Amino acid sequence: MSEHNLFLNISLVWTLVAFLILLVSWRLANFGNRQRHRQLMIFLTLAAWIFIAVYLWQSQRPQPLVGIKEEYILWLVFHGVIGLIALLGATALVFARLWQEKHAESDLYLNRHHKVYGRVFISLWLFTHIGGVINYILFI
Repeated sequence: MSEHNLFLNISLVWTLVAFLILLVSWRLANFGNRQRHRQLMIFLTLAAWIFIAVYLWQSQRPQPLVGIKEEYILWLVFHGVIGLIALLGATALVFARLWQEKHAESDLYLNRHHKVYGRVFISLWLFTHIGGVINYILFI
């Protein structure tokens, strides 16, 4: 298996696992299991940043593993921007919750509106993972 296919296959596995974790986490939040939801979202947010770092590292190699056709650039930009918005939003929500644990007296805006922002960001994040499957199909 070439490095290109290995990278794409690992990316696909991560996409599918992360998609399932997001769905489970969403259900846990809906059922009031905040502790498990919190653990999954912290894990998922950290893992997503690691995935982004690996993706950026591989794209800086002298010969990137993934060759990009010109007609896919707009899609990749759109997919990447939506994904970063979702990830930055999730990161902000995680930090707001962690901050409140350390400083119980704080009343952060993101914590007061956690459900609303959580629904927006998880929707964007799920779209991003669907886009990851599309990317796999485009680049395999």
